[in-house]
Amino acid sequence: MSNHQQKNNAVNTVVNVNQLSILDQEKVLLKDVDLTVTKGAFHCIIGESGSGKSLLTRTILGMKRPQLCYQGDIDIDLTKTDAVFQDVQSNMFQNITLAKHFQYIYEANRTHLTKQCIKEDVLQMMQLLGLRQGEHLLERYPFELSGGMAQRVAFIMSLIRRPDYLFLDEPTSALDQGNVKKFMHYLLKAQERYQMTIVFITHDINLVKEFATHISIMQQGQLIESGEAASILTKPAYSYTKKLITIAHRRQPYA
Repeated sequence: MSNHQQKNNAVNTVVNVNQLSILDQEKVLLKDVDLTVTKGAFHCIIGESGSGKSLLTRTILGMKRPQLCYQGDIDIDLTKTDAVFQDVQSNMFQNITLAKHFQYIYEANRTHLTKQCIKEDVLQMMQLLGLRQGEHLLERYPFELSGGMAQRVAFIMSLIRRPDYLFLDEPTSALDQGNVKKFMHYLLKAQERYQMTIVFITHDINLVKEFATHISIMQQGQLIESGEAASILTKPAYSYTKKLITIAHRRQPYA
């Protein structure tokens, strides 16, 4: 590889994980994980429950647990990064209305907007994501939301912060199929509009098949296969990947 090619690869790489292992005393949770995420990608990390995909994500984001032993290197600019996790309620103040949440986030990021502009902006995003009666919803508290509502509200809050890199951990797990379609198409529009890099963690192979530009396959704490989606979906190297693709062919796609 030429020096010019190496320089271009470095510029286009926004996440670089090198030989990451995580141990809980003698138990290996992650083993020798190498992961590269390129700028502008819709990079899906897929695996069954317990495969290590969420642990990998939280570690990349600097959310390390003191009782665990970490080995390896991670390169990412966390100042340009935001994330939405499954337990979105834990990131909201339960005694503050959604309207106040949005107001505080906008004030921290774009202070020139009036309260009316903030309200109109949020209501438009709510409508596009299938959240009905937005004005009524803004006066509610986080603990009054269903799981699916909370996930979409947290996603809107992340978009307001305008991250360059957005990590989404199972963001459709509490949505019905109709709202999954709305969410995914809005996510793609937001990615294009704000030129974001998306890291999408899921166990749903159909979402991966429909939307991913790049795929990483996790199994039992190891990243067994990673690369461009078209290549992996047509020429998988591992039997586990082939099994996932076969499952996708049997199911109705989302888009």
